[in-house]
Amino acid sequence: MNNKIIINKNSIITDAEALYKVFQVIGEGLVSETSKGKQYCFATKFKDGYVVTCNKTKTGYSFKVGKEERQK
Repeated sequence: MNNKIIINKNSIITDAEALYKVFQVIGEGLVSETSKGKQYCFATKFKDGYVVTCNKTKTGYSFKVGKEERQK
């Protein structure tokens, strides 16, 4: 069985930034728990404003990477 990792990002984030943030979440391991078992963290907010969300799919995981805009 082939597992897929899908990364969606907003346009202000580079590919490298998105990959690195997903790498950090994956590095922490399967920390969220559902009735179907463990998965990567549902939502991770980093101190530098990045936010990574994760959903388990039939074939792997789908990540979304964004960055909060600072309040003035």
